[in-house]
Amino acid sequence: MKKRSFMRSLLPFLKENRKEQRLDKGKRFIGILLILVSVGALFTWEKWGKNRFLYDEVLILRQSVEKGTVITEGMLEKKNMDISDDDCIKAKELQTVIGREAAFFIHKDAPLFREYFQPEGMTADEKRDRYVLGIPSDWLASLPESLSKGDRVYFYDGERFVTSALTSTVNLENRCVEVIVSRQQASELSALARDGEKLVIIYS
Repeated sequence: MKKRSFMRSLLPFLKENRKEQRLDKGKRFIGILLILVSVGALFTWEKWGKNRFLYDEVLILRQSVEKGTVITEGMLEKKNMDISDDDCIKAKELQTVIGREAAFFIHKDAPLFREYFQPEGMTADEKRDRYVLGIPSDWLASLPESLSKGDRVYFYDGERFVTSALTSTVNLENRCVEVIVSRQQASELSALARDGEKLVIIYS
């Protein structure tokens, strides 16, 4: 009888003990689950979230290019970078770079900016037979008031077409312009000026 009575008195304790063990297992399971969720969230942030929310997809060059190099699509690559400057060229602006010319040496893997490029043919480079020629006001019979940098100008001696070139600088106030020309073009325009001929400029 005493043994049975002792066992009965132990029953509430054993039930309570089992309940606590189940609670402990539940807590351990929840703890492990929270750790796994945290690790998963951290992994997802590092692999996907950071790139999506903190980084911008920008354009870079696959290889360094020299001044005057015409940019092709194969030279460009998209890359996610943490860039605070809004002037950086974004990946979606790819077409604004293709066909343009490097204004100076550009390192590979560096974010690109609009001032790094200019229209093809506007870079002076002796190796490519390109020179800057200043056309002062006393060489000109007329200068269009709406002329701007990058316009292609056509030089006429009276009604005779002489040559065409791209403008690199336009100073409407002083009525002078600088153009990118070959050595032959520079000689021809200079010879006309020496002979006292006045050049007419039209542009497109």
